Amino acid sequence: MSFDLQIINGDLAISNTGDLAIVEDTQKLIQDILKMCITQAGALPFYPWYGSAIGKTLIGNVYDDRFLTSTSTSQLTSSLNNLKSLQLEQAKTSQPITPGEHIAAIQNVVVQRSTNDPRYFAVFVSVITKALTKANTSFNVGL
Repeated sequence: MSFDLQIINGDLAISNTGDLAIVEDTQKLIQDILKMCITQAGALPFYPWYGSAIGKTLIGNVYDDRFLTSTSTSQLTSSLNNLKSLQLEQAKTSQPITPGEHIAAIQNVVVQRSTNDPRYFAVFVSVITKALTKANTSFNVGL
């Protein structure tokens, strides 16, 4: 089983005992999905393939809504497939991962433009874990 430090609103979380909080299992998977999707592709010099280009695609472009959502959905799906590949490589090492923190299938990626402010987009991601449970998360992209 692997774990990660819990991040809430960009800050490390503190547990009830005063220690740094950790996430495991499906909550770790959700945090991994958010990190992969929110990190700008190319932002990590040693891992230029890590992250997604969704911010560059959506922000500041005046393309047709269908084109934007189709392109960004495709980019996010590709990023989630990269995460899935990373998990497969991790499973081959001495650091095992639980079925609840491993993507079995990407169920749905939805990108919707805000009706109130066209500069903002809501993103919804749903995956099926190898424990055969759903892991859902969402985030916003905007100026």
